[in-house]
Amino acid sequence: MPSFQPRPFPPPSLSGVPIEYITDQLHNLANHFWDKPDTADCTIIVPFPHAHGIPELPALSQTSLIEPSFTFAANYENSTLPRRATQPPLNAVPRISMPLHIDYLAAHSSYLRGLFSGALPLNLMYSAAPPVSSSGVPADRLPRLMPCSPDHPILFLPVPDPTCFHLLIHWMYFGDLSIIQDCLHQGLIQWDGIARNVEYLGLNAEIKIFLGNWYHAWLDTEREVESCSGDSDTIYSDSDEDE
Repeated sequence: MPSFQPRPFPPPSLSGVPIEYITDQLHNLANHFWDKPDTADCTIIVPFPHAHGIPELPALSQTSLIEPSFTFAANYENSTLPRRATQPPLNAVPRISMPLHIDYLAAHSSYLRGLFSGALPLNLMYSAAPPVSSSGVPADRLPRLMPCSPDHPILFLPVPDPTCFHLLIHWMYFGDLSIIQDCLHQGLIQWDGIARNVEYLGLNAEIKIFLGNWYHAWLDTEREVESCSGDSDTIYSDSDEDE
């Protein structure tokens, strides 16, 4: 079975170019790649372990014109490619399949950047019980490379809160936090859920500052610092950064 060919980021041709500059250029080109599955060079599969039937994705109509592709697996741990089912079996775990572009993911997520560069979790393709990673991610939350072609990795990615993952992907492409902000204000997504996703993916300071400011403004009137894990300060505000 062919294995995925690692893709370092930034690529050698952009060696020495600041990631911030590359990210800005990617945002400028986002309209040419968003909702373009034909040009995708990777697929992310995200399970919804607590959903019954096809889950609802908040603000999906504001972010995508493409109907989401759901499949069903017999259980959460099953790492084989599931088949589409019109009537899923009892207790089946729904999964969303998202054709995406590696550069957008790697530019924003240090965790995915490492995976696509060939870090350890990509070698867990056939492991039934992957070890706990050095970053502290529990074993059942480690990503796994599924059977794929060398130039198109298919990554099983069990994020902590799958209901808002698509919103983070939209932000990675466009750099626009307004939809996430609206969903938080309307209670369509939970702050702690998206914050845990941010920590899991190792996203950059921009969204951490945004979440820190939103938390202090709407959830913590006494401005008590709270993090995703409860004892770190990785979600912070812009005032924290200035200190």
